[in-house]
Amino acid sequence: MKSLLSCFFVASGLTLAAGSAAAESFPDRPLKILSAFPAGGSTDIIARTLAAKLQASTGQPVVVENRVGATGSIAVQGVTSAAADGYTMLFHTSALIITPWLSKVPYDPLRDLIPLTRPAMAAYVFVVRPTLPIKNLKDFVDYAREHPGKLSCSTYGVGSPPHLALEMLKKAAGIDVLHVPYRGFAQALPDMASGQLDCGIDTQMNYQPHILSGAVRAVAITDSKPSKVFPQADPIGAVYPNAKVLAWQGMFVKAGTPADIVEKLGSELRKAIQMPDVQERMTSTGFEPVGDTPQEFAAVYRQDYEAFGNIIKERGIATQ
Repeated sequence: MKSLLSCFFVASGLTLAAGSAAAESFPDRPLKILSAFPAGGSTDIIARTLAAKLQASTGQPVVVENRVGATGSIAVQGVTSAAADGYTMLFHTSALIITPWLSKVPYDPLRDLIPLTRPAMAAYVFVVRPTLPIKNLKDFVDYAREHPGKLSCSTYGVGSPPHLALEMLKKAAGIDVLHVPYRGFAQALPDMASGQLDCGIDTQMNYQPHILSGAVRAVAITDSKPSKVFPQADPIGAVYPNAKVLAWQGMFVKAGTPADIVEKLGSELRKAIQMPDVQERMTSTGFEPVGDTPQEFAAVYRQDYEAFGNIIKERGIATQ
């Protein structure tokens, strides 16, 4: 028995040593980031910004490839079919953990991927047409309770994070608001101006010029703290914690990647995210820099996955 135990510990020590040696030399060849979104958008801008910083810090080329299609599944499959060695990373958004609840996908977001960090996140903003007697979150909830089923609210699609934010608020506040999906906020604005549509939920960046012009009124954001852009908007999460919804961008590697390589990648990415020029780039695209650890991101990742799944199941949300 002693002989067997000795062999076990020797083997374990050799494995740990091999892992540490691999992390020390990592990376020794080019790295790849697979982005689930088209080139030129805010997600792609941040992915390429981080790729440049990672290339500078590691001394290895870092290439961003846009693998668009199948609601992001093509990019995910590109990572899950690669070796679990940290050389192929995924850049995705919170859509990664919503899509599996709405349609069949060839991956399990909890089992097949390891979170590295969230580069950035952003809250969504609730706006109303200015002719409504609604100035803040309390007014919105009170009005909805007094006029059940009469308020109509747009988002950019069924099952989108803004739609789920609306459903979470409806559940938490006990109100009935009609969801009206549009292809985008630009299509919803004319209907809001004419009085056919009462409110909308989208990114702060999209609605910013229209809020500043007075075309719409910002009454709430889907965060638990005030918005730096629109401090007049009430944070929903401060009143209804279960209705907080943040859009995030995340970086991942394939499950099975050695823990020391995960930590090394996470550390290098956090250093990049903390750089002033990177933070300025993120802020300019409407996002707030985050840069959490793999463990911190993993906790948020699982929590959001379950929260989105619960509201989708409870409300019977389907994209078809």
